[in-house]
Amino acid sequence: MKEPIERIRSASGCTLYTYTFPTLFAWQADEQYEIALREDAFLVKNGTRGPNAYLFPCGTNGGKKALTDALLSREAPTFYFLRDEDRRFLENEYPGRFGFTPCRDDFPYLYDKEAQIALAGKAYKSLRHQINLGRAAAGTWRSEPLTEENVGRALDLNRRWVEARGQGTVADAAAAETALLHFKALSLWGLLFQADGADIAYVAGSFVTPEIYDISFCKVLDPRCDCYIKWALYRALPDEVKTVDSEEDMGISGLRMHKLLRQPKELTRVWKGNINT
Repeated sequence: MKEPIERIRSASGCTLYTYTFPTLFAWQADEQYEIALREDAFLVKNGTRGPNAYLFPCGTNGGKKALTDALLSREAPTFYFLRDEDRRFLENEYPGRFGFTPCRDDFPYLYDKEAQIALAGKAYKSLRHQINLGRAAAGTWRSEPLTEENVGRALDLNRRWVEARGQGTVADAAAAETALLHFKALSLWGLLFQADGADIAYVAGSFVTPEIYDISFCKVLDPRCDCYIKWALYRALPDEVKTVDSEEDMGISGLRMHKLLRQPKELTRVWKGNINT
């Protein structure tokens, strides 16, 4: 499904990372995703959010209308990850039929790559401090591109990260393993980091567009180094990349504080749409 889903998503102009094929594939088990695919649109059922829960259809207006009509003919769907334009689409096509609630926990964080590299001004003072602490945690740092030949080391880091935190940790370790096992087929891009000669972190993600890179998975064995690892990643990204998507915070307070500390340029607003009763 990779080629048609990416073709439809790209043609529709959808830049929500949630709809990229690498994300859908990696999270299919955890989120209980099922996909209905047309030539001009696709629909994703999200089993973990409820029996009638779906990501809003992605594709042409005609394709989105056809899939929505098909759902409404047999059930009362709840749509997630509605962008502002998707909300307007439903309001225009189905006046008064849907109610909308902002889903703050699902808002993706977008960062300006050049601003994250420069770290200029008072707004970045705390982040500069965290980066310097991370850099000082090792005498020698080295990074290398993530490839088929070394992806096994990233898998090992992933397992060690889980062992250090315990299986009950709210995390994306299973999805990350799925993605790494299919690294080449998913066209992922990432880095491996060594501190004083030992593997300490990896980052893996995909290009939503040539200008937008999505950090899908980032595992750092020493939490002190997290900000430094991300700063080094920004510096290594291709010149074409202007924006980095760090995904949502899931309502986890510590994660939200960390993402806000890094000074996002934008939080993409997304909505939940329910049938009015």
